[in-house]
Amino acid sequence: MKNVEKASKKFEGSELQALLDENDTQTQQQLTDQLNVTREAVPIHLKSMGKIQKMGKWVPHELNARQQENQKTICEMLFARYKRKSFLHRIVTDDEK
Repeated sequence: MKNVEKASKKFEGSELQALLDENDTQTQQQLTDQLNVTREAVPIHLKSMGKIQKMGKWVPHELNARQQENQKTICEMLFARYKRKSFLHRIVTDDEK
């Protein structure tokens, strides 16, 4: 009977978001238990919300504009540094002989 209740219960993404705002380190099973829904429902909602788990936390899958700009700036700085002072000529390769 309990599984029938779980299967028929619908929940809003806002309920899931509220739980993640409270504690973003919860497992999918913990979220399932708190929302009292089936095991399949939580991953579907997490995916539709664009959330993935990184280092034990649920985070947005997409980078925001600021994060994208920071990554672009860092890449440009590293490329300019490489062009000025290549490190490849300093790498020594050797074998056991």
